[in-house]
Amino acid sequence: MNIVIVAPKNGRFEKDKENIKAKHEARGDKCFFIFRAQGDTRNIMVDIRSYEPDLLITEDLEGFEMCTLTDAVSYNLIHCRQYHYIYSEHPANEKYLAKQLSLVMTFICPDEEMASRFRTRYPDLPEVVPGTILLW
Repeated sequence: MNIVIVAPKNGRFEKDKENIKAKHEARGDKCFFIFRAQGDTRNIMVDIRSYEPDLLITEDLEGFEMCTLTDAVSYNLIHCRQYHYIYSEHPANEKYLAKQLSLVMTFICPDEEMASRFRTRYPDLPEVVPGTILLW
């Protein structure tokens, strides 16, 4: 399985990169990482597609600012399972979560309290779950 992980530079996933990679490679998976510095506005869709992902994982909605010509979130165009881990709530992300999002997306919050807030605030989110889906 090809797994693409998009995360902020110096974020949780970058700090745990070697552990994540080792555990997935032991299972025969390939992990590809894209770390973006704050303010990085380059469109990474070509990079993501080049890895032919079976699973896309993001940290704190990294890359959700990328939009299509019709102002939809570009990740809607990636046809694979997607796990979007949200560790902190940023008011700037509100505009992304209010958009129409793909049914293959699962949003993962650290606890039920945050997940409940997201379900209430954004009733059209495809799926919001508390806790962790163990990936490594």
